[in-house]
Amino acid sequence: MCSAAVASAKKSSPAPMRFLYRLILPTAVAAYSNVSRQGYLNRQYTRSNDDVVSPALLSSGVFVAHNHHPVVSHRTINSFLRSTAKCEVGTADVEHMKLAARLAGIGKGNTYPNPAVGCVLVRHQAEDEIVGSGFHPRAGMPHAEVFALLEACGHVDDGVEAARSAMDDVPASTSDEHQKVLDLLKIYKSEDGASKLFKDHLIDSDITAYVTLEPCCHVGQTPPCALSLVAAGIKRVVVGFPDPNPRVAGGGIKVLQDSGVDVLVLSSAATKDTDSVEEESAVANECANLVEHFVKRISPREEPLGSLDELINGKKRRALRKLAGQQKTDGTIHQVEWPRDFSISDEDKKDSDFGERVNLNVRFLEKVDNLLWDHEIVLLRLNNVVHKKKGAKVLSQRVATELDAHVAQVLGHTALHRPGFDPVLDLDELASNDDGNE
Repeated sequence: MCSAAVASAKKSSPAPMRFLYRLILPTAVAAYSNVSRQGYLNRQYTRSNDDVVSPALLSSGVFVAHNHHPVVSHRTINSFLRSTAKCEVGTADVEHMKLAARLAGIGKGNTYPNPAVGCVLVRHQAEDEIVGSGFHPRAGMPHAEVFALLEACGHVDDGVEAARSAMDDVPASTSDEHQKVLDLLKIYKSEDGASKLFKDHLIDSDITAYVTLEPCCHVGQTPPCALSLVAAGIKRVVVGFPDPNPRVAGGGIKVLQDSGVDVLVLSSAATKDTDSVEEESAVANECANLVEHFVKRISPREEPLGSLDELINGKKRRALRKLAGQQKTDGTIHQVEWPRDFSISDEDKKDSDFGERVNLNVRFLEKVDNLLWDHEIVLLRLNNVVHKKKGAKVLSQRVATELDAHVAQVLGHTALHRPGFDPVLDLDELASNDDGNE
């Protein structure tokens, strides 16, 4: 029975039959899988909706970047375990990409300056079988495709849990899983590492890789994912969103196609008035939304801004400080608080030079970066990391330099400004209307 037929049967069946479809069918399908149903139910998947994975909004209106990742009900995963026979390939592709997007949501907010990406590997037999899955946990760690390959090739039991173990720079507790990931990463980054780990492991199987973002084709901190998929013997790749990064920009797709891999890119524009096309468009847009701010980070502006500190003269700087101060007074300014870190001592916070030494928190950077793209002015709350004005000033400037933003001091706190691609604020107009009083 194809996925469309299953969906239709579920809608038209009485309640007892719907219960059977929900409970017994996933169990039967999982019996054919080398990933047990209970194993999938034990995994903690998170939503990719912005209102769920974004840092918590306190009653004061302050966003706090934190380590918690909300959990999706395990029942929502069951639908992805159901057979998706190839009688309607497009529907199966959409369903598997939905799972990849959910996996990407686990890492979202933790991957700066990289994008959030999810990947699912599906073996096509009489019934589809998920043989590997993963997501990108943070910069410097393997990408989503690699975690999925590590599971499919037998190097880890669970690609998602392996990725979870790598989300923190310094794990709360040193786990065997985390150490295994570090050991595998060392092999992967070595000469011909992808071949050592994946060469022809999956060549005898008909496997499709579902990736929310076009696989990379360049060498960064890790080898190219496109070549890793090729080395493993993947036959087909479905891409949720083409990577606009100038170092990729279709290159990953070309590498795959030149190696004989069939590549399909989902379309975000519905061209036919059918449910399947609308679902494809919806999941393609979901993949695009996952990397919305990453795209802005790596896309060149039509007119380069140059140095904001040089462009924003005295009158503009005064008008900007005045506006930020007014927004703070009105409670309308967007604020981001540095997350609590119990490894930072009170002595560190009181040290005037600590702002120069502390590592920039990627969750904090990503949240500030996203809000700057959307609103152009963001207030930094740094009390959890520095207590001295000198430390706050130095740390604020480091954050501004990292994000190509301009610093403006506001009543003891620091506000950053950076124009969006379609600027919201007109500093020339603000400056011309400024009466000189702050």
